[in-house]
Amino acid sequence: MTSTLTMPPARAKQRGATRIAAASLLALAMMLGACSAPADVQQFIDAAQSQAEAIEGDLRELEEQVPDVPDEVQTSITDAVASAQAATDEARTALDQAAESEDGAVVALQDAQVALEAASAEVANATEEARSAGSEQVADLLAQLQTQLDELRGETEDAAG
Repeated sequence: MTSTLTMPPARAKQRGATRIAAASLLALAMMLGACSAPADVQQFIDAAQSQAEAIEGDLRELEEQVPDVPDEVQTSITDAVASAQAATDEARTALDQAAESEDGAVVALQDAQVALEAASAEVANATEEARSAGSEQVADLLAQLQTQLDELRGETEDAAG
């Protein structure tokens, strides 16, 4: 049996290259494992994506109700719905980034939280205006939307870890 000290130079060089290749593959495998979202984070992401889908349904229902509300609150409701839609879209994009463990996902989720908070405040204002105008059904839908936006904000916070 030959020791590494008496091994021919060509074979020692090949063995060194093999070790470097093996170490590189191990490092790559470890990085790939780190690229996927941990299971608990993935659960938060899935819950938040489901919440975003529920919000989409409420937004469609509210859009159908807008023509039935008094003119003086239509603009507030339309603006609140648009703000909620934009914040939800931003949250979905950030959640997709987080699911893929893309760079910048945490920052995108934090930005989405800010947008969701702003949309929630705008929806709360529109809810008060709708109630004052006597549009109770629309006000109830807006209140439900605000609750869902707040829940989505919390879930994006959980997903951001």
